[in-house]
Amino acid sequence: MATGEHPSRQVSIETPRLLLRAAQPEDAVRLHEAFSDPEAMRYWSSPPDADLSQTKLWIRSMMESPQNGLTDFVICLKDLSSLDEPTPIGKIGIYSPLPSNEIGFLIARAHWHRGLGHEALSYMLEYLFSIKSHVAPEPGARAPATQSHPRTRTEPLTEAHTVLTLTERSSEWRYPSITADADPRNSASIGLLKKVGFAGSGYLERSMQIGGEGGEWVDSLYLKLEREAWVSRSTDERNCNKGDMPVSRFVPMSTPV
Repeated sequence: MATGEHPSRQVSIETPRLLLRAAQPEDAVRLHEAFSDPEAMRYWSSPPDADLSQTKLWIRSMMESPQNGLTDFVICLKDLSSLDEPTPIGKIGIYSPLPSNEIGFLIARAHWHRGLGHEALSYMLEYLFSIKSHVAPEPGARAPATQSHPRTRTEPLTEAHTVLTLTERSSEWRYPSITADADPRNSASIGLLKKVGFAGSGYLERSMQIGGEGGEWVDSLYLKLEREAWVSRSTDERNCNKGDMPVSRFVPMSTPV
């Protein structure tokens, strides 16, 4: 696995069929297909977008986040038969590292059952687990405040959550572990996470209310993948799980962050 310092400017990640890159204003029109689809949004942390203006607001919040193009990306599908720009079909990434380096992903329904989620997630993990910390925090240091996000849960942390330990926060690796929060009914996403090595780490009933007062209460299954577990898997096994894909290409973009 290649290693390197945390990038100081936006990068793009190229896979055989996808380009993962920073969000751009024009992405809203394409991504509205996913964010307005009740089935695609069934297990997301907010209701489907009622109109394009909501998706534009979400894209704007992603663009304003310091994680845009560093740990949070738009998933774009390449057209291998032409030189056209890749088409936005979803999103993937860590939008707020604290308290647990939580990753999330969403792909428009028209592109399900093609292995694209697995391809995007595998390359994302390879990238994130390759990044070293700038400076490890002092043991016991107070975590800095993080930017809020429109689709972040709002319930207080409990013992069921997976949070970074002091040891992890002082690691030489920027992402010593990565977590996920899945609706227990979302078997497809849970299956994908387990396929790349995530394991259950906690369960919380009625963890969030979708859409605010009057909305549906849902439970959370928390999962976690440690960097050591990812690295310890043999190269042959990881290549097999990723369809014998080549090493990821992490390409710096021209826009400073």
